[in-house]
Amino acid sequence: MKKYLYWSIFTLILLFNYSIETKILEDIQHVSAIGYDYVDGDRMKGTAAAPFYPAGLDVKPLNAFFTAVGHTILDILQKQQMEAQRKLATGRLQNFLISKELAKHGVAELTDPLGRSTDIGRDVYMAVVDGSVEELLTFEYPNAPTSAEYLSDFMERNLKDIIPQPTVHAFLDQYEGFNQDPFLPIIRKKDDHIQYKGLALFKDDLYVGELSNKDSYIFKLFYEKTKTGTYEISFKNKKYIATENIRSKVKYKVSGSQDNPRVSVHVSVIGEVKDASSVLKKGNTMKEVEQEWSKETTERAEKMMRKFQELKIDPLGIGEKVRSHFRNFDKEAWRDRYPTVPVQFYMKVRIVNTGITE
Repeated sequence: MKKYLYWSIFTLILLFNYSIETKILEDIQHVSAIGYDYVDGDRMKGTAAAPFYPAGLDVKPLNAFFTAVGHTILDILQKQQMEAQRKLATGRLQNFLISKELAKHGVAELTDPLGRSTDIGRDVYMAVVDGSVEELLTFEYPNAPTSAEYLSDFMERNLKDIIPQPTVHAFLDQYEGFNQDPFLPIIRKKDDHIQYKGLALFKDDLYVGELSNKDSYIFKLFYEKTKTGTYEISFKNKKYIATENIRSKVKYKVSGSQDNPRVSVHVSVIGEVKDASSVLKKGNTMKEVEQEWSKETTERAEKMMRKFQELKIDPLGIGEKVRSHFRNFDKEAWRDRYPTVPVQFYMKVRIVNTGITE
């Protein structure tokens, strides 16, 4: 028994010593952001942002970028390594970008390695770039030490209030699952800053359309509960009211049979009016504002749903709600039935504060 225990421990020590690679931080250059542009049917251009930290105390990071053209992520990374002064490592990758043109040709060859790699975390943020990924990543923005730091702050601290979290984990779950199609934020370089443009819609791994900035707020309301978001509604005589969501909840209800299912989506919103002085001074009541907020949001949600069904995509994950309601769910029949399934939206708004108009 002792002999068996001895050899077991000895074998484990050998295995761990063999598999663990020693890495010295001073010898590594960490890639913070990486992105890919379309070149042609076989090739893409990869751009890696790997800020360089000179030796010394209290030194500022320097922008460093590496670009290469290749057929696969690994091929491109090897070519980028030939230009780097230190070993490039992706263990601290924060952002993964794909150009819109490349997304139109499919992203499966890009996302498959993300799911397989043990070096890349599942909480990495993803986005589609309207324009050149290389230009967005290599531009020297005036409001941040490095472009990678600006992009990281923008994705992590700003977009979380606008859309559902766009991480690798979320995207792969949507892509690899049956009952939901993926979506990603669309960003672009505008002058000397980065701007959120809307929501990219995918059918399997192909980009097929997008939602506007305003509609992506509607999408978030009907996708998940949230405590953030601002929205401008038009009122009587083309007056505008700025509103803010304090708290919202969403609930899906499925009725009918498996052959003829019906879906209703119920959202309750507690919000406040941030700016409506010109409207309220004319004798309009908060009840009217609530009704208009509900009416406009519901109409936009219905229009959004018609677009989803025309494209035969299901980013809201309605198929999963229906599947969980019926036993012996027929996946193939659902794909054919989905574009004509009645989906109704109901929104209840309660205003608890009138903000600066109070």
